Amino acid sequence: MSVTVHGTPGWSLNDTGAAKYGSNARRGAFHERQVARALVQWLTSRPDHFHLFHDLECFDQVRGANLDALSLGTTNIDHVVLTGGTWLIIDAKGCGAGTLGLDLAGKGVLVRTDGTMVPQRWLDDGRAYSRAGIIYRLTDAMPGQTAWIVPDTTSLHPSLRPDLRAAGSMKKGGMVLPMRAITDGYFNGHFPAPQPAADPAHVEKLAAHLSTRRKEH
Repeated sequence: MSVTVHGTPGWSLNDTGAAKYGSNARRGAFHERQVARALVQWLTSRPDHFHLFHDLECFDQVRGANLDALSLGTTNIDHVVLTGGTWLIIDAKGCGAGTLGLDLAGKGVLVRTDGTMVPQRWLDDGRAYSRAGIIYRLTDAMPGQTAWIVPDTTSLHPSLRPDLRAAGSMKKGGMVLPMRAITDGYFNGHFPAPQPAADPAHVEKLAAHLSTRRKEH
């Protein structure tokens, strides 16, 4: 049917990311834009209406759902898909070509085609739970799901536990999937059609955290 898009994918990485992440900021922003295009392609093929948010930030003392306030510090949220029934957080990780998995110590690592090993610290933290807690509060205790999306050139090692529903992997509360899973309709199972329309109040609460709002002030 249609999708209403809020914000600009990779905006904060393009705006201030180079100072913190160096050359990785450009690669990260590119992957966020690729994921955003895949999400729009998938959502516009659906019979119902969705809201898609890109690059949400400034989560300080967020309250809601009768829970204590929660803060994310400088952590942002790359993409959120929202309906009236549920939500989905997508964290885009442009880790590049190679095999993604866990080393013998259980730490995230990408083994490149030349055999070099690059730590992937995002697989080792538990911020997926905190990001989910933020959206849970902003949507008045509506349940949802989190996922990490890596490039199609990234292979998933068996050390990332396979999910029983599809060729994905679980780590620290988030599903790890290749980008093609989006356009292949993997998340249709999370959003059974037809989805109810998103609550305007929830849309407004999420939109207040768009990174592009900095541009307006």
